[in-house]
Amino acid sequence: MPTIDWNRSWARNLIHHMKGGLGEGHYGDQWGDPESRPDLVAVRRRFLEPFIDPDRVALEIGSGGGRWTRYLLPFREVICVELNPEMFGYLKDRFADPPHLQYVTTHGWDIPFVPENHVDFAFTFGVFVHLDLEIISGYVQSVRHVLRPGGRFVLQFSNKRKPEAAANPDFSDNDPDRMTALLESAGFAIADLDDETMSHSTIISATAGS
Repeated sequence: MPTIDWNRSWARNLIHHMKGGLGEGHYGDQWGDPESRPDLVAVRRRFLEPFIDPDRVALEIGSGGGRWTRYLLPFREVICVELNPEMFGYLKDRFADPPHLQYVTTHGWDIPFVPENHVDFAFTFGVFVHLDLEIISGYVQSVRHVLRPGGRFVLQFSNKRKPEAAANPDFSDNDPDRMTALLESAGFAIADLDDETMSHSTIISATAGS
């Protein structure tokens, strides 16, 4: 199963991209563009765009090269959380280092320096599919701490019940039942669950309780 150390390899992947090894476009485009790939367009329209609010604060776990971060830019503040801080330099160059982007390095699942109840909307895509359930549980607790009551958490995760995920050793052992139970035990209420759009994963939108 993917571990924290395994996920540190994305820094080398970024370097490979910077040297031209992953083709043209921005880093992250190799996994699909949410502007054009139908399933990702559907994710963007259902799970991201309805929550954009220039008066609120967003947090993204695993910003990478900004594939999804670009849609969060209208928020008043955007907190980018990364295990690989090498990504921050890429984000600064891509978006011309806007002052409302904040950068936080995690050691595995912590979200340091972000105040309690500070965040209105938390989002992660393409990250939890590569994290063991124990690590995801740590992130859920951290997000619950920084998310205000009533705030929304949108997360994509591996679903090993689907053949494409079951055949991929880089996808963690997870499924909707386990994720639903984990979120509810942390004080979240499931608002939306999409098990159809992605061929290898599931997306949950959950609301933080009081």
